[in-house]
Amino acid sequence: MRASRWSRVLFPAITAAFVGCAMRTRPVIPPPVTDRDYIDLQPGWRVRAITPILKSGAYKPELRESISSGGSVQVSVGDDFVGYETSYYVVKAGKPAGRGPGGGVVVAFVSAETHIDGKVTGKQQPLVHLFDFPASARFVRLLFLTRVSRADHNQAILAASTLDDLNSLTGRVRADPAVGCTSRLESHCEWVPEGIAVRPERRDPSHADSYIPAR
Repeated sequence: MRASRWSRVLFPAITAAFVGCAMRTRPVIPPPVTDRDYIDLQPGWRVRAITPILKSGAYKPELRESISSGGSVQVSVGDDFVGYETSYYVVKAGKPAGRGPGGGVVVAFVSAETHIDGKVTGKQQPLVHLFDFPASARFVRLLFLTRVSRADHNQAILAASTLDDLNSLTGRVRADPAVGCTSRLESHCEWVPEGIAVRPERRDPSHADSYIPAR
């Protein structure tokens, strides 16, 4: 398969309110940050995950470059590549926790489909389950590593019960990705497997039924 088709699907993803009465608490949700190495998921967004399907069972396809007769560079995937899966998760506002601050967000799986040999097949479950957090997790952040590290990953999903806990976890992962991405009682960290692209999306203001990248 040539890169012209594959790149349109995977490469961009890898390379890539509330007013109540006086007795109610306004939901506390961090505003999206797009000028840093992370983004906090917001209610109303969705998350698209693209997972390569390989014969080997891995998720990172081998990319091969070649020069065409016209001098342009063409990129293709190796024989291990079978197809890919696209899965979707919805981001909803969480329920307030007692008398405390607002309920943050809840991320839930919606649907998945595989693309193999030009055939699209719906799936009840994704190949890789993401956003599998404890019920106490109320704030969710996608962290994008901008430097090479011993962790050998470039994207992590962080979740915590409070913003302070989320920020503390973010600092630990930044300081040492190899050992900082661990889960505790108040926070949770999981690496996105190498080769899988996770992209947050928001509704297109000009087309309500369409989504655009959130960053």
